[in-house]
Amino acid sequence: MPDTPRLWSWNLSPFAAKARIAFAFKGIDVELLEIHPVKRPPRLRELNPTNRVPVLEVDGVSIRESTAICEWLEATHPSPSFWPEGAAPAAAARGLMRWVDDELTVNFFLSMRKASFGVDERNDHTDIVANLQGLLVRRWPILEALLERTGGLWLNEGADPTLTDFAGMPLAVRLPQWKPELAPSAEEQPLASAWLEALRTHPLAAEVDRQGTPVEA
Repeated sequence: MPDTPRLWSWNLSPFAAKARIAFAFKGIDVELLEIHPVKRPPRLRELNPTNRVPVLEVDGVSIRESTAICEWLEATHPSPSFWPEGAAPAAAARGLMRWVDDELTVNFFLSMRKASFGVDERNDHTDIVANLQGLLVRRWPILEALLERTGGLWLNEGADPTLTDFAGMPLAVRLPQWKPELAPSAEEQPLASAWLEALRTHPLAAEVDRQGTPVEA
C-alpha cells in the first residue's frame, strides 16, 4: 500500500489551512507536520525552494502550493468533488477561487504577517499594512456583487459550498479574532457577512485551528 501523504503545515498559514480543509473535505488521512515560522527545518527548503508551506509529500514527490495540492486531491479522489458539475462551471469556479486567494486571503494575512513580523524597510511602503487592509475592505462590495449573482449563500450555483468558498474559510475564522473592524458591514454587505458567518460555523472550519506534529529545526 502507498504511504500516507505527509503535509507540511503551519497552524496560522491560510494556504496550509486551505490544504487541511481540502483533505478533510475529501475524507483522506494525511500525516500533518507542524513547522515553526521562524525556525524552519532544513528539510522544508529541500522540498520547496521558497521555504514555505504547505508542501505535500506523496509517492516520492513534493507538491508545492495549496491549489496544486488540491488539484492532486481532486485527480486522485474525485468524489466528493470540489467543484460544480460541468466543465465550464468548474473552470469558472477555479478562476473565482483564485480571486478569493489573491484579493481576500492575501490582503488580510499578508497585512497581519507584516504587522506581526515587521515590514521590509527596503522594499515595502511605510503604510503597507494599512494599504493591504484597505484593499481588503474595498473588496467587500465586489464579493457582495458576486454573491448576488448566484442568489444564494455560496459563490457558485447550488446548495452546497465548493472549494471556491472553502478557500475563504481561514479568513472567515481569523478576521473576527484578529481584526473585526475590517469585516464587511452587515447592513451594507449582508451577503458577504452571511458568507463569512456560514464558513466560520461550517464543520470544516475546525481544520483552520488544527495543528500537526512539531518538526524541530
